[in-house]
Amino acid sequence: MKIPALRLLLALALGAVSARAAVPARLVVPGLRAAPAFSPLGLPAASAAFAPARAAAPASLAPSLLPVPVPIVIAGPAPANASVADEARRYADFFDGAAPAVEDEPVSARLALGPGPALRRPLQLDAVRGAVARALPALRESVALGAWNGLRTTLDGSCCGDAAPKLALLLRAQGVPARLVEAELHFYVLLDLPDGQIVIDPTVRQFFGKDLAPKAIPHVFVGDLAELADFYRRHAAAKTTSFDPPRIYFRDAAVREHALRALEAEVRAGSAAEHEPLRLFLSRLNRP
Repeated sequence: MKIPALRLLLALALGAVSARAAVPARLVVPGLRAAPAFSPLGLPAASAAFAPARAAAPASLAPSLLPVPVPIVIAGPAPANASVADEARRYADFFDGAAPAVEDEPVSARLALGPGPALRRPLQLDAVRGAVARALPALRESVALGAWNGLRTTLDGSCCGDAAPKLALLLRAQGVPARLVEAELHFYVLLDLPDGQIVIDPTVRQFFGKDLAPKAIPHVFVGDLAELADFYRRHAAAKTTSFDPPRIYFRDAAVREHALRALEAEVRAGSAAEHEPLRLFLSRLNRP
């Protein structure tokens, strides 16, 4: 009786090993914390369409900016010596479903559509902040060379009509579906996503004392609508404008896609010194 029992135990053990071997290995995306098995968050990297993005063929400038949405597909954290193109691919496609930019389309504050917290929002915000950080040196240099408020203009000043289109172009080239928006009082950049909106304001310090703004005021604001409202509440004592966020960002607000396309054409033509930092940044996106 002992020998058949031993054979039975051995057969069961071999069957368990074979079953484990048949289970596919779990997909691991470097740089992303694995979601628990019960989590409703399905990372785009786990889809069949996930694949590392390939750099475009070398060219003097990035390909013509396509209407958004433009997916960005990233395999994982880039090495320390990575190019701008590598850094622009650190995330999978977290912007799918973004509304396309339509000229003169009215813009209004829109809360998140889905119930409960937007699970992808932290990842989207992180991706946008990274893209802004990469573009900021070129943006600052271009704005300083521009004639909006004379030479050496900084992002602290009232130069939203110059800075916002340039930042939108640099973000769009990195795969972030940026929309240039003109409101009654202000130009800024907006992402219109299925889970809500993300506001990117490269000249927010002009509403808090310009070059005298407190250090706590960032040079570029990036956040959703709730964060924008909370930001203005927390810094109410430093605010130097009588207007509140709803009027600054959404009164008479509309998409200005043609202005963004016109700027792209000017940058490609290279007709002004202020465009050279932008041209250099866009050309680096194409380096293999």
